[in-house]
Amino acid sequence: MGKVTSSLYVNSQFGACPACKTTGVLQRSHAKNMLEQIIRKITLFKPYRCKECGWRGFKFTISFSKNFFHRILYYVLLMLIAALIARYFIINYALDK
Repeated sequence: MGKVTSSLYVNSQFGACPACKTTGVLQRSHAKNMLEQIIRKITLFKPYRCKECGWRGFKFTISFSKNFFHRILYYVLLMLIAALIARYFIINYALDK
């Protein structure tokens, strides 16, 4: 099944290379290590390589896919749980002086 996207989609491959400023030469690069895999999976930064000068680095991408909305929901739920836990400890332990 294909990637579901909305009308807002920024394709970094058509942007300019940060090093040589040439447009249309960026291509997606594979993550080289565990840190790059983590950055690629949990942020909106993806690894790219320039076909012209060889620059390799992360570029900000925006793509609203089904997976993206799942991540947002996951982070909202984590923040809600953390807030509820903090509230519980504040009410039960910090205010009992």
